[in-house]
Amino acid sequence: MLFLLFLLLLIASEWIFLLAIWSIPNVYLGTFGLLHLIGMLGSIGLFIWGFRRAQLRDNYKLGFSIFGFFIALGVPTMFFLIPGLVFLSLGSVLARNIGFAIAALNFLAILHGIFRGRWSWKVRTVELAFSNLPKSMDGVKLIQISDAHVGSFFNNTQKVQKAIDMINACGADYLLFTGDLVNNKAQEFRGWETLFSQIEVKKGKYSILGNHDYGDYVQWEYDHDKTANLQELIRMHQLIGWTPLLNESVELEPGFWLLGVENWGGRRFRKSGKLEETLSKTSAGFKLLLSHDPSHFDAQVIHTDIDLTLSGHTHGMQFGIERFGIKWSPVSLVYPKWAGLYQVGKQYLYVNRGFGYLGFPGRVGIYPEITELILRQKPSA
Repeated sequence: MLFLLFLLLLIASEWIFLLAIWSIPNVYLGTFGLLHLIGMLGSIGLFIWGFRRAQLRDNYKLGFSIFGFFIALGVPTMFFLIPGLVFLSLGSVLARNIGFAIAALNFLAILHGIFRGRWSWKVRTVELAFSNLPKSMDGVKLIQISDAHVGSFFNNTQKVQKAIDMINACGADYLLFTGDLVNNKAQEFRGWETLFSQIEVKKGKYSILGNHDYGDYVQWEYDHDKTANLQELIRMHQLIGWTPLLNESVELEPGFWLLGVENWGGRRFRKSGKLEETLSKTSAGFKLLLSHDPSHFDAQVIHTDIDLTLSGHTHGMQFGIERFGIKWSPVSLVYPKWAGLYQVGKQYLYVNRGFGYLGFPGRVGIYPEITELILRQKPSA
């Protein structure tokens, strides 16, 4: 439904944009409008053509480039929609020119997101205090990363090395990875093992699976190939020193439990997470849950005694605004808890904005994130 609404808005915006362009008696602007239309139709056609051919579905570089071109052309016209309607209905040249300026600024923002934004990692530090946190874990520093999607990085090892160095500079006790190491296939991680093995923490590294890690979004000739792909990916987690938690729990310190569930998502997403079973393997104490999809929190987690949940999945849609006291992204229409810290009663959820990117090869306003969580023991009253 949301996709259909987006498509209708895009078609309307493109038509209004072209009418405004062609209202100006200038051959160069007229040609620009025609080329813009050809670019839009061409990118849509190429995208459909490519995905109808199995050999191109794994060509992320081609697919993402086409999609990025489409977004760079299409999204700015959507910001022209309201000024364009004012121009067409009232004949306001000022409204038209303001619309052109807004569209141009959005086009530049998208270009920035493609060429710089996707590589602009931010370390976000969050401190939380809990009355039931064991004294031995007072001041513990956790690094959370999520949604690496390494198949999207191609050969940009030097840029990703910068992010690994930022992680190591934090001097954390634990690394916690909350799913989606790859886009679809384990083979995407080949060649990245050495780089991700460089992540240094003092005590341990733990990980879970996300919806993309199961290979659900590609066609497999045989079922056993899909199963083998998942096993290979789990082995790769272990190869780089991560301990996968697949509906499992581990007591990091007496009275401090780390739980990890397989993907549990809302709507059409896979529900392999077994929270009740995982909780049964713990005893009294502080409980920290790794669950990829933040919708799991409202659906199940709030009915348990879990203190803190770490999730990812949304990427903040890689598009939005977090400035001037404004925090908004289109993904908030689907995920009310889409980025940052949320509290329900005494329970907390933190949603990481993602380490990598998927589909659109950029990030506009919502930058890749390394989360530094510091847990404190709340003084007794």
